[in-house]
Amino acid sequence: MTALALDTGIARVRDRIGAVLSGKGIFIALAVVLVVAAIVAPNFYAQVNVSNTLRRASILGLVTIGQLVVLMVRNVDLSVAAMIGITAVLLSTAHTTATGLVMALLLAVVVGAANTWLVVRRGVPAFVATFGMVMVLQGGKLIWTQGSTSGESPAALVDLARGSVGPVPTPFLLWLLVTIALSVWISSTRSGRNVVVAGANPTMARLSGISVGKIQWLAFTGSAVLAVLAGALLTGFSGYVDRSIGTGYELDSITAALLGGARFKGGEGSFVGAMGGVLVLAALDTLIVVLGLRPELQDVIKGVVLILALTLHWPDRR
Repeated sequence: MTALALDTGIARVRDRIGAVLSGKGIFIALAVVLVVAAIVAPNFYAQVNVSNTLRRASILGLVTIGQLVVLMVRNVDLSVAAMIGITAVLLSTAHTTATGLVMALLLAVVVGAANTWLVVRRGVPAFVATFGMVMVLQGGKLIWTQGSTSGESPAALVDLARGSVGPVPTPFLLWLLVTIALSVWISSTRSGRNVVVAGANPTMARLSGISVGKIQWLAFTGSAVLAVLAGALLTGFSGYVDRSIGTGYELDSITAALLGGARFKGGEGSFVGAMGGVLVLAALDTLIVVLGLRPELQDVIKGVVLILALTLHWPDRR
């Protein structure tokens, strides 16, 4: 077998695996994880474990929705975790929960606009621009708290994040509604289709009269706003706020979005598929805890999954 034939065969296998793990195929992977969990850890399906898994998945799911839209327009948002962290701080220190939420949402609009200006107007790569925003937000959080290490979550947020409608956790219902709404929007409205076109072919989009800059602003601002909502739920679910709250959500959301069919080249992705990617990550986290394995193994598994997703979706450089 020649080297060219071997490379071609490997590319075909990679593309086939990528197709299986994207879109609807991600739910096959989820089914495998759930079956394995039933075999090796039957208590995985205890009510408290299922409920907590869905709550954690819902928080990550909201962040992933925003990250997916950003990826669809050929960018990435590393500032979501810092946005979650500063939201938690504002909610736990403001005079009222409503005041803290309004402040966080206003900040999200500013962050979205700043990220857009850097990427669109100044031509700064999104990775660099949003990483810079991470440092700004983390510094602002330290200034606001004056070095305080922890705080308590507002009771209203605890009730919301830990509440249920019948057997279904309230955060999961919220995540499901947002997923359905945006799925309908992206597939059935002109503005939603414009997002896909702007990501798939920005030049053609501009020639067609589509404002790519406004779509970029929508993506970055929407990502920041959803991070605020996720931050509010995480604050309530955790019951307390510390310096590390929100850490890791940027990479987890990118991983889940890639597993759901997003591509760095833009113009692709599925909100329903992203939901499957989030559920896979959340189920793996719970399985590790139930099996009593070392917590550090979570990071190892997430790293492997992220590398797998990048390998499957990164364009060839031949």
